[in-house]
Amino acid sequence: MQTKLKTVLLNAQQIAGSPEDHLDSPQVFTTAWATLKAARGQGFDPARLKAAHLIERPAPAPEPTEQVLHRVGQRVRRIMTDRHIPGPRDPHAA
Repeated sequence: MQTKLKTVLLNAQQIAGSPEDHLDSPQVFTTAWATLKAARGQGFDPARLKAAHLIERPAPAPEPTEQVLHRVGQRVRRIMTDRHIPGPRDPHAA
């Protein structure tokens, strides 16, 4: 019985220590938190564990479109110059 309790507590510690692994199931994190609180003899009110206590899924980083377009344009112009490819505004173009 003691080893089963230790296993449950270890699992609860792992879950509570990495809530980002359980973003899709916050009830797993809540259950682990309640288990750890009960092991300490403390009460637990799940209504007080709001979303601010959980790690929220980060939004994707905004794509720096202007920077990418500028960098790609510079690279294309450099390659065209290196290969002697006339540009669309080149007066020597055929």
